[in-house]
Amino acid sequence: MSAPCTGKMLRSYSESHPPRGRRRLGRLVGTAVLTVLPGLAVALSSDRDQPIEIEANRAEADESQRVTIYKGDAVITQGTLRISGETIWIYLNAEDEFVKLVSVGRPAQMRQIPDGETEPQVADAKRLEYYADRDLIVLLGNARYGQGQDRISAERIEYDSRRGRMRAVAQRGGAGGQSGSDQGTGRVRITISPKSQKKAE
Repeated sequence: MSAPCTGKMLRSYSESHPPRGRRRLGRLVGTAVLTVLPGLAVALSSDRDQPIEIEANRAEADESQRVTIYKGDAVITQGTLRISGETIWIYLNAEDEFVKLVSVGRPAQMRQIPDGETEPQVADAKRLEYYADRDLIVLLGNARYGQGQDRISAERIEYDSRRGRMRAVAQRGGAGGQSGSDQGTGRVRITISPKSQKKAE
């Protein structure tokens, strides 16, 4: 299983969509999203040439807080890269540089296909965070990462893409060693499929 790859702020804005359907918010993307996706993931090289699309039921931009918020089944896509959640926050610093992305959902999810591979990498959790200054991806709450038949699940998963390091942390106070589902057992669970099975696939 390979590791996950991963300007001006617009004026204060809020727009609600009618109950059915979504409103494409490409114009609201601005520098925030344009600076996020190229740095967030090293997916297919061709993804960088694809248009960025954002869908949500509502969008807000707060210049004083340097944050843009997408609410209601929010989805950001560029080529094979797809980030989704009930709410997505994108933060910039005073120089209009991307600082952090947070996605919260049931679950929040990031999906992408890296160069040289055909199977997508999928990461999901209750909360997904990406820190640009450290190239750090953090999955919190029922965190799962997988590619093909290979999977890892834990309460918290951290991936440092700069150093190529992954860290999985079990739930505190869990009943380690007991049988049952991975949720609430206080254990890190890893599944690695045999090489023969991967070749057959």
